[in-house]
Amino acid sequence: MRSDFEGADKIRDQLRAHGITIEDRGPGPKMWRSDDGRSGPLPQGGGFARGDKLRDDGTIEWANTIYVSGIPMDATLEELAEWFGKIGTIKKSKKNFNQGEPVIHIYKDKRTGRPKGDCTISYDEPETATAAVKWFDGTKFERSGGRLSVSIAKRPAEGNWGKGKGKGKGK
Repeated sequence: MRSDFEGADKIRDQLRAHGITIEDRGPGPKMWRSDDGRSGPLPQGGGFARGDKLRDDGTIEWANTIYVSGIPMDATLEELAEWFGKIGTIKKSKKNFNQGEPVIHIYKDKRTGRPKGDCTISYDEPETATAAVKWFDGTKFERSGGRLSVSIAKRPAEGNWGKGKGKGKGK
């Protein structure tokens, strides 16, 4: 396990040698501080994968991920993987709780827990995602009457998550 962190420790030591301290342990915001009194937040979450693009409006395009709307409310992960896997390899999860499963996120209503009819699907290669947009956008899902809307997925700009009218925590 120690070898997993050796690279991070080496970078931390190099920063410390140049007067920069990283405060990223424990609760609270993750910060950097310099010996001359400057400080700031460490960027959090997501990050960039190969081919991701920061847009002028601050959103990040996920180059290997598509956003799909118009899927049947009862579409299963397996059906989506089979249908959208026709064009190329869907990325496999490396997370412990669903390791090896296709990286497909079906969006659900927070209140009811029911699917909303949209999802994201991550492919191994950005080129496959681009081809999937061209191939599937405007087509009908195998057992759906409606047409699919398919585009490259975008993540909101830092700090623009959850700008809806909900109060959170079920209130």
